[in-house]
Amino acid sequence: MVANNNIEIPWQDPLYFAQKISDNYRDESWVFLYSGLNEKPNEKSDEKNSYLAIFPREKIICEDFFAAEKILKSSEERWFGYFSYEVAHDFEKFPKTKKSSIDLPKIWLVNFDLVFDFDHKKKKLTAIFSDKKLLEKATSWNLRQAQIDRILPSELLSNFTDSSYLKTIFKIKEMIASGDLYQTNLTRKFFGEFKQKQNQQSAFKTFIDLTKVSPANYSSFLKLGKNFVISSSPELFFQIKNRKIISRPIKGTAPRGFDAKSDRKNKLGLKKSPKERAENLMIVDLVRNDLSRICKAGTVIVKKLFSINTYKTIHHMSSEIHGELSEDCSSIDALQACFPPGSMTGAPKIKAMEIAAKEEKINRGIYSGAIGFIDQKSANFSVVIRTLIFQGKKFEFQTGGAITFDSDPQKELEEIFSKAAPLIKVTS
Repeated sequence: MVANNNIEIPWQDPLYFAQKISDNYRDESWVFLYSGLNEKPNEKSDEKNSYLAIFPREKIICEDFFAAEKILKSSEERWFGYFSYEVAHDFEKFPKTKKSSIDLPKIWLVNFDLVFDFDHKKKKLTAIFSDKKLLEKATSWNLRQAQIDRILPSELLSNFTDSSYLKTIFKIKEMIASGDLYQTNLTRKFFGEFKQKQNQQSAFKTFIDLTKVSPANYSSFLKLGKNFVISSSPELFFQIKNRKIISRPIKGTAPRGFDAKSDRKNKLGLKKSPKERAENLMIVDLVRNDLSRICKAGTVIVKKLFSINTYKTIHHMSSEIHGELSEDCSSIDALQACFPPGSMTGAPKIKAMEIAAKEEKINRGIYSGAIGFIDQKSANFSVVIRTLIFQGKKFEFQTGGAITFDSDPQKELEEIFSKAAPLIKVTS
């Protein structure tokens, strides 16, 4: 383990600081986990910290969860990065799908020589570093005020047409009626190419645009090699702190209204919807079951049920489940027990994953996986939704929704485009 130093430095706005990093930093990897909603005074957010990590020290880039697990369990460092949805193949049996147009490693984690921890509530900025020269270098950079041209996309493609997506929903509803499962999360991938390659400046501008169009608790910008991951997720997969674990699954969605009256109507309709509440409750039970595998008996409890959270473009229903880790369980054990996020699978979990894989026929990749950080004693991961992937000229994103017996196929189709709207806006 490399010895780290911690010092408090003068507060800076995280987005402003990250913009300076984007303007000046030229290493192959850096990670910015941004709690965007904390900058909005009228929005509630339980996420109190943002993190910016630069100057890579070690990397775990692999296709095998257990190879990564071995390193993580022997390391005392904090690792930032992602776990792709297909990591689940390492410990669950469900059909394999074909590679996506952007085929990234299943696991990409980095620990860094310099990490900035922004405490939004206290307006406290802490630098954690191994070499003071790196800190001095990073804090000496200034904004370049460069003009960045928008890089426009070509045609938007998908693994479904609108018609085939609707037919698949009807097919899944028939399976549910036959008793094969209760719910599955059916997703649709969109992909294409830009007219020229994305670079760090253009990719970070897209991230800034997304935080404005769709602010969220778990925004993130990852530059990993030549790849850019740009996310604006509202959903906490799980957080571990002081042996306590919290998961906050989202299930249930309604669009924002065109005016105050219609917005209140949509929000109330979501809150009272038997279909949306049933959908949410199924995933709450699934997450409770996942947590019970790694928590002390009697400690897994539902703290919040059917909460309605309002975002700039959408209303969501979420619930919150708490637990206390068993003495023999680490953060890495918790990740394995809960992965992939239940809100992105359905119930029963494995059957729902099997059906989704057969119908989608293409790797989800980072989408439906987890972005965040992990170490021996703590972890904080978002569910990967509302996320763009850039690689050279290529781009992709994915949206979906839970299909239940009561699902209206046309409304489900409208929902995926409602979720995709911010992503389409910042890339067109």
